[in-house]
Amino acid sequence: MKTKLNILILLSIILLGCKEEKTIEIIPDYDRIYLPMNQLTETPQLIEGDSKKLLDSVMNTYAKLYPFEDTIKNKPTIEYKFMISEDGIIEKVFFGKNNDETINQIVLTTISNWKFNPGRKDGQIVKSQYPMILWWETNQPINEDEFSTIVENMPGPIGGIFAIQEKIQYPETAKRSGIQGKVIIQAFIDENGKVIHAKILNGIGGGCDEVAIDAIKRTRFNPGIQNGKPVKVQVTIPIWFKLQ
Repeated sequence: MKTKLNILILLSIILLGCKEEKTIEIIPDYDRIYLPMNQLTETPQLIEGDSKKLLDSVMNTYAKLYPFEDTIKNKPTIEYKFMISEDGIIEKVFFGKNNDETINQIVLTTISNWKFNPGRKDGQIVKSQYPMILWWETNQPINEDEFSTIVENMPGPIGGIFAIQEKIQYPETAKRSGIQGKVIIQAFIDENGKVIHAKILNGIGGGCDEVAIDAIKRTRFNPGIQNGKPVKVQVTIPIWFKLQ
């Protein structure tokens, strides 16, 4: 009898322990499952869907929600990564953490029926990422004199130079034409570390200039610091394109 009692007590302890166990979700490494564009030899190409229509819809909504004269310093971003299957279907969507929920819903509704030619690596079809980062820009010129050229702590890309490099893909036009060299960009960074304007100081053509300036605009920086306070700073950034 005593033995049976001990067994019952032991089973009760085991069962109670099982009830208290929690399942911890393991988040997949999406950069391994869905290859970033800089790891592809052929990037996904949209074949069914209207990206211009989406852009116009998003920008019109953004302009209404956050007009240019709005004094909000940290306006929402418009940042997405579409995870494309081998069949060219969007399987998952990554939202930027500072996105606006209204615009997220517009994007989700619009892309539901999009179809891509899938990405390839070394001729093989693979799961891949298709980033879409939309920047709200105005035609109003900035006052470059407001941006210092030298401060105590100069701005630097969050994540280091790799944060810029991972956004760059060598244009096929430049490859076919044998174009290589250094693109020099002047970037104007505000107190929040956002690139609000950028221009080419020295270009090499073949689509490299556009790729370089787009990568800079899509990179967030640690702001420049002067006397312990963040300030506006302009920096010169060289981007190298070299054929192997």
